[in-house]
Amino acid sequence: MRSLVRVSMLFLALASSVFAGAQPVPRASGAVGPRPMGVRPPDVAPARGTDAGAGMPCDLVTSYNEVQPPGPPPQAYGAGAPPPAPQIAATILAPPPYVQPYPAVAGRGGALGAAGAATRGIVTPTAPLLPYSFVEPPHAPVGTVFSNVAGVGLLKNGHLIVAQRLPMYTLLEYDQQNRLIRAFAPNVVGRVHGMRIDSADNIWLTDQTCNTVVKLNSRGEVLMTLGTKGKAGTWDEAKGDHLFNQPTDIAFGPTGDIFVTTGHGGPDPRVVRFDKNGKFITTWRLNHADGSPATIHTIVVDKNGLVYVGDREAKVIRIFDANGRNIRNVQMKNLICGLFIDSKGQPWMTTGQDGMIMKIDWNGHVLAWTGKEGFGANDFGEAHYMTMTPDRKTIYVGDTVNNDIKRLQLN
Repeated sequence: MRSLVRVSMLFLALASSVFAGAQPVPRASGAVGPRPMGVRPPDVAPARGTDAGAGMPCDLVTSYNEVQPPGPPPQAYGAGAPPPAPQIAATILAPPPYVQPYPAVAGRGGALGAAGAATRGIVTPTAPLLPYSFVEPPHAPVGTVFSNVAGVGLLKNGHLIVAQRLPMYTLLEYDQQNRLIRAFAPNVVGRVHGMRIDSADNIWLTDQTCNTVVKLNSRGEVLMTLGTKGKAGTWDEAKGDHLFNQPTDIAFGPTGDIFVTTGHGGPDPRVVRFDKNGKFITTWRLNHADGSPATIHTIVVDKNGLVYVGDREAKVIRIFDANGRNIRNVQMKNLICGLFIDSKGQPWMTTGQDGMIMKIDWNGHVLAWTGKEGFGANDFGEAHYMTMTPDRKTIYVGDTVNNDIKRLQLN
């Protein structure tokens, strides 16, 4: 009983220091002194329909138990979005009994997220509906809620890896029964954007804030980092500039080459190609001829080595050979958020804030689809990236706006 009282008192003291604006506790593992206040967001998960913000500064990596200073509230998506979550810090020591309330959305409007869909306009495919139903998804660790689930992927053993933008719980692993196995690699990136798992069970993350690509093994140990942490720019071997500008997604070629897309609406969007050991091979630009921003959001490589790049807002799939020669372009009718190739070589597409999953062919024809935008339990705020079990019976989708995971089962 005394131990329980001591733990409770310690948790209250830590929480009080957060809300009172006290200095955060010193870092473990070789830290040099305490960190100044207000330098990174707290471990706060945003409400449904909000964004967690830009992420922590990339030069500030914390230990797992460190209490975070207060940060700015999450940004709401559109006029009809729910209010931001209270500023509650999560801690492994004693997570608060906190369940995020999701108020009913009373309207739509604004230009951001699912709330802006009515303004933007959504084209509903004429193809048949996919024979999948929404089923119970994995849930966040006790005492927390998900924060902008950016990526989902599957290990060879069938376990689901989830990448989210909650610093202390960046990566999560679940078994096939939705049971949480572990949280690992906390704070490994500043703001994860995309995640892919390669054929050797290595986990690859793109860091939109720190402008790096990080390769980890399945234990969470960092094996490789591409890019220069904290610096943005163009990769130029001649100048020795090993730089990305907002890397978004990763793909792997038939021989193990690594392809990285950059440019989340920013300047100089590109594909950068490396060999399997991270040695630079080539890069090519993806700017629009008319000067409009190119939001290069996703990339896959087919069995023949053709590179398919999703230009999200332009709704164009741009197809290249491995050296950047443009083969053709495919105009789609919906936002192109995530491209995925299943175990049978079938391409799929998530439509982000258009709220759908689509089975497509290599010419962009929609063969079947499901989903709708909104803030409900089975609605997509932003269908970001997806994965699928090898038997194609289960689909997982990370939703960065509704801050959850969708799980769909074949009927």
